[in-house]
Amino acid sequence: MGKFDEIFDDVVVNAKAAVAVVSKKASTVYDTSKHKITAAEIRGEINKKLREIGKFTYKREVFGVDTSAEIAQAVAEVRELKENLDIINAHIDAVRNQKKCPQCEAKIPRNSLFCNICGAKLTEDESAVVEQAVEEKAEEVAEAAEAAVVAEEAVVAEEAVAPAEAAAEEAAE
Repeated sequence: MGKFDEIFDDVVVNAKAAVAVVSKKASTVYDTSKHKITAAEIRGEINKKLREIGKFTYKREVFGVDTSAEIAQAVAEVRELKENLDIINAHIDAVRNQKKCPQCEAKIPRNSLFCNICGAKLTEDESAVVEQAVEEKAEEVAEAAEAAVVAEEAVVAEEAVAPAEAAAEEAAE
């Protein structure tokens, strides 16, 4: 039975290694999916703010109303959202083991010394520092986006309950 035990031990070791690899890959897929959802939510917020800017501009042009303060505020919010979106996208690239070329912004393998698209020389030093900062900020942005979605869902739920409560009070009277 000695040979059988060795074979069985090898199978167990290989199975454990396979489970570890699958677990790591599943975690990577989950993180990437979570960040893609956050990025989509941020893009939606950017589009909403851009529509607001359009409305303010229309009011200014058609009705002569001074909306410069509202436009400036909305532009600042769009700028902040775009910075957050860039951070989330950089984190997705890091999980996928990619980075952006600083010259042409093409996505390339992280270990590249030169850009595959434009041929620009890439430095390794700045990549490591930027990667760590991006990961920290990406987690912060993802948590803030999740909190905003939960708060928005609570407001929507509250708005849906208020008319039902008012109708119940009228019916009781």
